[in-house]
Amino acid sequence: MAVSTSGWAGEAQAAQRTVSEMNEQGIANSLNALSKLEAATAAVSPTGWAGLAEGVERTARKMNEQGVANTLNALSKLEAAAAVVSPVGWKRLAEAAERTVREMNEQGVANSLNALCTLEAAAAVVSPVGWKRLAEAAERTASEMKPQEIANSLNALSKLEAAAAVVSPLGWAGLAEAAERTASQMKPQEIANSLNALSKLEAAAAAMSPTGWAGLAEAAGRTAGEMTPQNVANTLNALCKLEAVSAAVSPVGWAGLAKAVERTASQMNEQGISNTLYALGILPAASTELSSSARKELEAAAEREAANMTSEGRWMTLQGCAKLKLRIPSALSE
Repeated sequence: MAVSTSGWAGEAQAAQRTVSEMNEQGIANSLNALSKLEAATAAVSPTGWAGLAEGVERTARKMNEQGVANTLNALSKLEAAAAVVSPVGWKRLAEAAERTVREMNEQGVANSLNALCTLEAAAAVVSPVGWKRLAEAAERTASEMKPQEIANSLNALSKLEAAAAVVSPLGWAGLAEAAERTASQMKPQEIANSLNALSKLEAAAAAMSPTGWAGLAEAAGRTAGEMTPQNVANTLNALCKLEAVSAAVSPVGWAGLAKAVERTASQMNEQGISNTLYALGILPAASTELSSSARKELEAAAEREAANMTSEGRWMTLQGCAKLKLRIPSALSE
C-alpha cells in the first residue's frame, strides 16, 4: 500500500525526534532510506537535516564498512544534509572510509568512490593513505563488480586525481578486464560513463584489450536508442578520442548513434551540442549517417545554445559546423 504525503511527514518527524539517540547504524540507515524516498526527504526540516549531520559527526568513528559506504552514498544525493555536515564531520567520515575500506565489498567501494567525486568537502580531507587504500580496494574488488559498479568506479577515478594516481598497473588491468566482462550488460548511462572515463584515464585505456574495445563499441550501438542527450554527447565525445573503440563500431552502430543525435539534439545543453558537433566533425563514419532532419536539428540546437557557450565551446562548434557544412549560429558569425 502506498504511503501518503502525511504518512511520510510523520515518519520524517519521528526520525527527527529520535536522531540524537540514534547509533551509527541508525544514522546510516536513516540517510540511506531518505536518499531513496523523495516524499520523505521533502518532509525533513532544516533542524532534522542538522540533527542527521550532527549524527554523522558523532557516530562516524563507530561505523562499519557498510555504514560508511551507505552514508557517503546517501550524502552525495542529499544536498540538504551534505550542506550542513561540519568540517569535523567530513574529517571523521573520511577517516572512517580509510579505516573500513579494506573490508568493503565491490558495491561499497564503487559507491564510496562515486560519492567522493561528488562530495568535494569529503574528498578534500581524504589522506594519501586513504586514497591508496581506496585504489587498492578497487583493484581487489574489480573482478566482482557489476556493470553499474565498474562504470561508477571508472567515472569516479576519472574525476579523482588523487585516487587515480595511486592505482597500480594491476589495478588498471583489473578494471579494464571488468569493463570488458560487463560491457554486454551495461545500460545507456553506464556505457556512456565508461567510455567518457576511459577517454580521460590513459592508464586504464592502455590496459583495454581489442576484445574489450569491441565489446564497448557494440554496447554503444546497442544502447544508443535509449541514451539521454548527455549520454549521446558524452559517448560521441569519447569515441572521437578513443580510436581503438571508434574503429570497432559497426555501420549499424554508427547509424544508431546518428539517429540518437537526431532524437536528442533539441534537448542538448550548450556543452552537449558543442561536444557533439566537434565529435561528429572528427568521426566521418558517424556524420555520414546523419539524415537531413538530424542536420537541421543540430543547426537549430547550435543556434539556440551558442550564446551560452564558453569560448572553448564556441570554437568547437565552429570547427564542427565547418567540417559538417552546417549553418554557423548567428551569435558566432558576427
